[in-house]
Amino acid sequence: MSARLAVRGITMRFGGVVALEDVSFEAEAGRVLGIMGPNGAGKTTLFNVISGVQKPTQGTVALGDRTLTGRGVAAIAGCGVTRTFQTPMMFWGLDVRESIACALAAREFGGIFPPDPLRSLVPSGFGWPRRRAADAALRERADALLATMGIAELAGRPTESLSFGEERFLELARALAIEPLMLLLDEPLSGLNPDEIEIVLQTIVRARDAGVGVLLVEHAVGELLSVADRVVVLDHGRKIAEGAARDVAADPVVIDAYIGDELG
Repeated sequence: MSARLAVRGITMRFGGVVALEDVSFEAEAGRVLGIMGPNGAGKTTLFNVISGVQKPTQGTVALGDRTLTGRGVAAIAGCGVTRTFQTPMMFWGLDVRESIACALAAREFGGIFPPDPLRSLVPSGFGWPRRRAADAALRERADALLATMGIAELAGRPTESLSFGEERFLELARALAIEPLMLLLDEPLSGLNPDEIEIVLQTIVRARDAGVGVLLVEHAVGELLSVADRVVVLDHGRKIAEGAARDVAADPVVIDAYIGDELG
């Protein structure tokens, strides 16, 4: 299946409010597509539609030859589309390693998220010796992912003890553990210090270089433009620009609508 995400004519109405109006674009594997726009432009609503949180009033979303519109969140994740949120979602009661191992288990065995970290992550049909070996392998893979991100020291930390920035790292690692074809990141740099921002940007670049398509919503315009191959700009729910990052950044319409205020 081709890892090309096609968004076609997406309109989203809430009563008399039009959050998105006839929005269309494509995102490709191994590329970062930046999604820019002021508050209220419809960016998070767009992610909600793509990821199955909300069903659009009109339009379709497809990944390769699979139509995603109308599928639930779990089904869309199973097709290869995962996301993070503006406020990180944590599995309380687990440590960082276990949280990522849960995502790995969901990828391999189908949605297993045990509330008790002492419970095996692997289905009981495997038999205890195989389950124990598979559990250990999942935790080793979680450690390897954390090491790749440069945050191996977080592995044994309880999720309740993490700072806000560390929660963002964990949510990003958990999303990558599912090995997505398309990764949707909703303001992943918000609230981070410069060192933390660099870790997230490097992780995005590595994911892109590994062939993952990344859709990045971010108000930090300079950082977004530094990693984006192409950019889509929304304003009041409508697409007002699309193109190469450097071209969009120089577009007078975009500067008037958004970039001038953000950089000024």
